[in-house]
Amino acid sequence: MLLLLVVYSCGNSWQSDLTNGINWNEEIIYHVMQRSFYDSTGDGHGDLKGFISKLDYLEELGVTAILFTPLYASDFYHNYFPTDYESIDAEYGTLEDYLAFVEAVHARGMKFMMDMETQYVQNGHPWFEESYKNPDSPFGKYIYYSDTGNHYPEQFLRPSGSDIYTYQAWPGQLLSIFHLDLNHPAMLEWMKDFYAFWVDPYGDGSLRSGVDGFRIDHIMDDLDHKGIFTGLYEGFWKPVFEHVRSVNPDLFIVGEQSNWLAYGDDMMNRSGADASFGFLVRYTIAGILAADTPDYAVEQHAGNIGETILETMNHMPEGKTYVHFLENHDIPRWASEVGSHPGKLRCGAALTLTLPGIAAIYYGQELGVTGMVADWSYDVNHIPVREAFPWTPDPADKGIAAFYKDTGPWWDQSYFNTGASNKFAFSVQQNDPKSLWNLYRSLISLRKGSDALKHGGFSMLLPGNDNLFAFSRFTEAEIVLVYMNLSDKPLLAETTGNGQPLFTDRAKRSGNNYEIEPYGFVIIREAP
Repeated sequence: MLLLLVVYSCGNSWQSDLTNGINWNEEIIYHVMQRSFYDSTGDGHGDLKGFISKLDYLEELGVTAILFTPLYASDFYHNYFPTDYESIDAEYGTLEDYLAFVEAVHARGMKFMMDMETQYVQNGHPWFEESYKNPDSPFGKYIYYSDTGNHYPEQFLRPSGSDIYTYQAWPGQLLSIFHLDLNHPAMLEWMKDFYAFWVDPYGDGSLRSGVDGFRIDHIMDDLDHKGIFTGLYEGFWKPVFEHVRSVNPDLFIVGEQSNWLAYGDDMMNRSGADASFGFLVRYTIAGILAADTPDYAVEQHAGNIGETILETMNHMPEGKTYVHFLENHDIPRWASEVGSHPGKLRCGAALTLTLPGIAAIYYGQELGVTGMVADWSYDVNHIPVREAFPWTPDPADKGIAAFYKDTGPWWDQSYFNTGASNKFAFSVQQNDPKSLWNLYRSLISLRKGSDALKHGGFSMLLPGNDNLFAFSRFTEAEIVLVYMNLSDKPLLAETTGNGQPLFTDRAKRSGNNYEIEPYGFVIIREAP
């Protein structure tokens, strides 16, 4: 008998406020690489004005917060290693365009988060160019050199004291990446001011074009395990975070823990970040649903998802949370992981929007777009998971931000070339009530209307079947039950029959129970 037999439960910390009264567990983040979203100028690159023109789309989808990849000037297409921290990449627009964008986001009641990786610079940055082989340069304090003559800057993924190494970057440039001297007090003070600028760009306390949060990429206590930049959580990041919160106490900070097989609790405790990423939850789900079991997955049954969630929740410090996701800019698209299986895509949508944590959707996930990380060279391997948003199936149509078009094998295997975009383009899905996009829209609406789903506790249920994932989300005023068939055979979910079905997908009621088709699910509200 299934019935509400609780085997594990966790919930108190998830109902507490985060960052002075703003509970980010209630937010739904849309994570997007803006270069790939919407091109308003016809140069193939997504831009800020183009994004403003598509805020209606995000509002209709129902997301509440936007997370960009870095915006600062860089020769790398992904902007993670800058030539100028203080400038907006010209292909995105101007600083004025950026400020107008943030104001437009806020005018719709949405939040904006900026991704930051401020541990490195690339060649071309004046700090490096003016201090390299020039020990008298005033900028030498910002770059870490392993010698007194400034001949050997510390380099990303390279041994100390090695000659300058260049990476093959898209679309063919040779670029180098250098470490900032995070040990130098001047560097810390500069970073405090730099981060604070984006919180209050006008410096008048209005915060009207300020970010609502930061994502800190690749946050580590011992940067790149070099033994050079150590104690960074408390010695570098904590002072930066404390400073920006003196400008805006409600600022939200999520750290991307460098160890994806860790919970991030040590990072949060010692740096003061508010959240980490639920990599282990994502990997557990993939271990069950992926078409080809990933190397990182352990053979599991459906209940292991709940066990991993509980372990993750139990590792969260009081008042902290984690971001729950299936896709991001560094890992395979969910659709490719599950072989574009319609049921598994729909289960992925339901898991994204019913499980604990801050729900995050990676742009195009709501359409089922595909893409795998490749093995060409360092910089272009991830272009297949950062493709242009398919507003229409045709890459020649207005707004398609196919910046990588005709530049290499990543374009040759693009979903625009294989014809896959004919199935999952937004123009195709928006008017189909059974489309994946409409499913995401419905489930987002459901989550936003349920305190239990937004920030309630979590309990596993004993389903009596290893292929049935059953759990509850709860507050004192609401209980929501989810039953999901994670197999290719029909299953019977035994329930009390007293609940109100909120959403069914390939499931139908049979007496007090539900017959659930393969990879179907039912969401039920019961009285507390």
